[in-house]
Amino acid sequence: MSKAYHNKGFGVAFLWIIFLTMILPLIGLMTIDDTWDRLVDKYVSAWTSECWQNSKHERVCRGDNTCKFGRNFCIDEVYRWRAK
Repeated sequence: MSKAYHNKGFGVAFLWIIFLTMILPLIGLMTIDDTWDRLVDKYVSAWTSECWQNSKHERVCRGDNTCKFGRNFCIDEVYRWRAK
């Protein structure tokens, strides 16, 4: 009788394949030019800044904040589709 095949090591091998074919090339591409700096400036600085734009492109600051959830829904109508 033959033994049933086990899948030991499959998960680790699968993760290595994903890392080597997707994540590592992405990291390599991000090092070209100033892509990391632009990514950090676009996403990280938005959380640490004092002011931001709402969905109507109006300036909203922490002091006069009327947002419903953190920095989301910062207009009087709350949701963009209700605004005129």
